[in-house]
Amino acid sequence: MNGTRMQDTNVTFRLQHFVFLLLLSAVSSSPFAAAQNPPVGSVTTSLDLTLHVHPDSLRQPGTSFDTHSSGDGADCHRRKEGESRPKSEPGTTTPSIPVSTSDPPSPNLGAKVCPAATTNGAPQYTEGFNEKIHWGPILKQSLGFLVLEHTFRLANDRYARHLLWHKPFWGDYADSLQHFDMGRWGDGDAFLVNYIGHPLQGAVSGNIFIQNDPHGRSERFGKSSAYWKSRFRAMLYAAAYSAYFEAGPLLSEAALGNEGGYTYVPKCGLAPCTIPGRKLQPPTNNTGWVDFVVTPTVGMGWIVLEDAIEAKIVDPLAGDSTALKWKILRGSLAPSHTMSNFLQGKLPWYRPWLYENARGRAGNLLVKSEKLKNPSEASSWRDQPRKAIGIHYVNLSLPMDWQGCYKCRVNNSGVGGTISYRMTNHFWFDSEVNQFPGSGSSKGSGSATEGLFGIRYGYTGRVWNVYVKARPGFIYYPKTTSFPTGHEFVSLSRFAMDFGTTIEMKASKRSAFRFDAGTTFVRYLQGLDPRQASVSVISPTYIVTQGNFQVATGYIYRF
Repeated sequence: MNGTRMQDTNVTFRLQHFVFLLLLSAVSSSPFAAAQNPPVGSVTTSLDLTLHVHPDSLRQPGTSFDTHSSGDGADCHRRKEGESRPKSEPGTTTPSIPVSTSDPPSPNLGAKVCPAATTNGAPQYTEGFNEKIHWGPILKQSLGFLVLEHTFRLANDRYARHLLWHKPFWGDYADSLQHFDMGRWGDGDAFLVNYIGHPLQGAVSGNIFIQNDPHGRSERFGKSSAYWKSRFRAMLYAAAYSAYFEAGPLLSEAALGNEGGYTYVPKCGLAPCTIPGRKLQPPTNNTGWVDFVVTPTVGMGWIVLEDAIEAKIVDPLAGDSTALKWKILRGSLAPSHTMSNFLQGKLPWYRPWLYENARGRAGNLLVKSEKLKNPSEASSWRDQPRKAIGIHYVNLSLPMDWQGCYKCRVNNSGVGGTISYRMTNHFWFDSEVNQFPGSGSSKGSGSATEGLFGIRYGYTGRVWNVYVKARPGFIYYPKTTSFPTGHEFVSLSRFAMDFGTTIEMKASKRSAFRFDAGTTFVRYLQGLDPRQASVSVISPTYIVTQGNFQVATGYIYRF
């Protein structure tokens, strides 16, 4: 009965996962979301290099043009339209554009202004495409989407949590990856998951790419080759995202839940499983071609459908109105766009062509302070010593093995060193290596070596520095007991993860006293897994994780 319940959860959590995405998109579009209109009478500080502006809207607030740009259109990248457009007569020039003297100059002083036709033939104006694809924001927003999806998966799949906490991570990931069954189409999931949920995932990841692609984020639905090329690029990125979601290291279904590592019967339980009088689907390890193909291709169709609905239905109804009802309609009819906006930190109805520029302040979920920063203050941390080395005393409460005592918890004193590097104003790379010599007697506790390598984040002041830290690493035991006998002494390494707080008091510009306190989680091999699947290629071992209090104090020197 427990196995059946567990597997029912495993079968349904993927469906719940995508229903959750749809619900979140709907909630984001509710009237309770804060409305933010383009500021009337405002002047932008920069020009979006790809913003298309209709001549009739040149006097609308929030539009500025480079006063140094020429209007001859030379050397500009002209977009070819599927429909014919009016041709300029010989000797004619691009219409002049009134420029506000209060507008600051464009950051791209050498860019050319060139005409480009919309789908209805009306000319638009844009600067030359000197802006590159913003891969940094693409990867950050994709990481946020991955974390959101897998957090929901683990919250709704009890067996996936069991595999994550009680199994060897990298070994089981490699075994699962090697047993992907790519000789079939289906993976055992329901129609709603494979043909609705996964295309929605592909549409969200595709929109993440589009909103950071200067060649595509302001393209509107139509016959323009530029529009279709931008959506094709988004489909390629969605294919890469989908492949990583299925089989990538760390944040994937193969790594978190061991997709491909064990076999089950859909709506029944771990294989072999039967229900009298009921015809069941064939056993599966939840792998096949369907997710790899359907996610990007049907996801692209989802993006195009949302674009068409907005261009042919919403825009004619809403016009230039900024009423909340039209904003809600715009966000509600484009759930994938709403989700990608959320990951970008924008309002559900945010569109680049409706605000001052595609990267501007308008449309943000959280409005940052408009107070100008002092450039000298913003860069002051770069002028401070960014490298640091130190030495400290450390004490770790840790179970140890020696002759006559098995898993006896003792306070291990040791000595260690730290190496740190300041990457940004708030983030540091932080590492330390500690040596615990043990009791020194032939029958006493043995030694141990600990290595931790991660990051710390926090406040750096004139006298006091306060940080939080997260550092994965290892603990090496030259003498300890291990499975399967539990009585033979061996040397081995165990995975460790340190979470805690660091406080520093500066003694001078280049030196400080450092105090660390936190919990170091260590994974211990205990025996055989009582919930091991009968048809499985992953390890049968069972691992438990214990927390161990660790404290250190010492001296650091910066240079």
